[in-house]
Order: sequence, then structure tokens, then C-alpha cells
Amino acid sequence: MIEKASEFGASAAVPLMSGDSTHMSAGDMLRQAREAHGLHLDMVAAALKVTPQKLAALESDDIEALPDPVFARALAASVCRALRIDPAPVLAKLPGAQPAGLAQADRTMSKALPSQVRAGSASSGLPSRALLTVVVLLLVGAAVLFWLPQSIFDRVGEAISQITSRGETSEASAPASQGSATPGQAGSVVEAVQPAVPLAAAPSPATPAVPAPAAATPAVQAPASTGADLIVFVAREDSWITVNDSTGKSLLRRTVQAGETVGLSGALPLSVVVGRASGVDVQVRGKAFDLKPATRGGGVARFEVKP
Repeated sequence: MIEKASEFGASAAVPLMSGDSTHMSAGDMLRQAREAHGLHLDMVAAALKVTPQKLAALESDDIEALPDPVFARALAASVCRALRIDPAPVLAKLPGAQPAGLAQADRTMSKALPSQVRAGSASSGLPSRALLTVVVLLLVGAAVLFWLPQSIFDRVGEAISQITSRGETSEASAPASQGSATPGQAGSVVEAVQPAVPLAAAPSPATPAVPAPAAATPAVQAPASTGADLIVFVAREDSWITVNDSTGKSLLRRTVQAGETVGLSGALPLSVVVGRASGVDVQVRGKAFDLKPATRGGGVARFEVKP
């Protein structure tokens, strides 16, 4: 478990519970911290100015998909600073982590350095070459771990706070925009819309249009029988789903709510990413598609629908 900060962007780091994170990977801890703040992966990636694919690879512990282990550690440290959590437990799980015994030896050596410097200067007037080498190595190691200034992380925290507020505003306005969309917009997307109780009870000029969602229900069921949609998602749990066609056009990029069904068609091949794959059923060309072979660490499934 990760203690959620009382206010996102607070200056104090939020510690990770050591008992709960012992058997967790670095990606699991980062994903749990992000979800504790209620942030989507794309929001954090935009604030850090990295691609969502790199951040998803880090949360999936797919270090080979990143440029190198040094980049992975720097990106993990940036995410920890932005989410205000202690980076030490996360960095300890990544490749290149310093062993605990070596870290203790470094601390002991740093405490002994002043007395050694005084002894060396008293005997020869100048520190020995070996002592200078140790000091330089320690300084280089500190620079590598803390190469980014604190001001950058403060700006990242402010940017994520702004994105979070914008995301909440867009989610609040999403039902209105979906209700006014024409059938030709996002031409291949067919969504199951269930009428809400407030719509039936609220006396407004839009009340006569309430029966329209009931007419949309058969359109969602049609793909299973006619094969009009190439791919259909049936969400049993809330899941973030991204679908792009062969031209790079985004057909779907949002959280599909539990109980919702979404059908899509587009130019093949379709590139599909499903978060929380265990909570989503997929049909391709009217047949059930098994997500387990395409699911990697972190529960994220990636696959293509080819011609």
C-alpha cells in the first residue's frame, strides 16, 4: 500500500510501506502510486514529456524496451518525485541498484573522509591520489542520482495537478458531448449507452430525445451477428483502452467503464492496448479473442488485428 498524499504536489515525500512492497516490482510500485492519485498513464507521461509507451514499459518492468538502464532509473526517479513518493525502494528494484552492503560501506567511508583528509594533509600536505579518486567517484555517483534540479520536479507536480483538474472537467462534460455527437463522427465507434435515471426525471428541452439511447442498443448487439465491427470490447471492470488504425488515427483512447460494450472498425492493421486485461472480454470478427498470450507484466495486453 502507498499512503496517498493529503494534497497532490505536497513538498514532503510519501513513503512506501516496506511490508507491502517487499514482493512488488518497481513497475508495480509506480503503477500503484499513480493509481492512488487517480491519474491515467497518459497524463503522467505528458507531464514528464515522455511517450506513454516508455512509461507503460517502465510500469510493466520491460526494461529492455527502454533505451538503457540509466534512462529507466532516471525516469523512475522523475515519476517518484512527481507523485511525491520515496524513490529509494523503487530504485532498489531496478537494474544497477547499489547493494545494501556497498551503500553502508559508502556511508562509513564518507564519515571517515574528513579524518583521512586531515591525516593526509598533516603528513604530506596534499591528499593521496586514492583518496581523491574516491571523493570524485562519490561526487559523480551523487550527480547521477540527483542530476535533475528540484525546481523541475516542482514544475512537473504543478503540471500534473493542472492536468488532473482538466481531466476531471472533461470527464464531467463527457456525457453531454457523447449525447450530441452525430452518427458520422468517429464513424467506426459504436458504444452501448444505458439511459440514466436523472435523464428520465429532469424536465428539460432535451427530454423528448431520451428514447434515442434505447434505439442504439440493437446497434451494439449487431456486431456479434452481422460482423459489422472488427473488434468488440466488453468491460467487466474499468479499463483504459487505446486503439489506433493503420494510418495512426486514434479510434479509441479512454477509460471504458464496467458493464460498457464498445465496437470498432477501421483500416487494418489495428494496434490495440488494453489495461487491466483480466477485466475485459474481446471479440475479433465475431469470435472470442484470448488476451492471456498478449498480456505482459502489469496486466497490460498489446496486440494487433491484422487483415
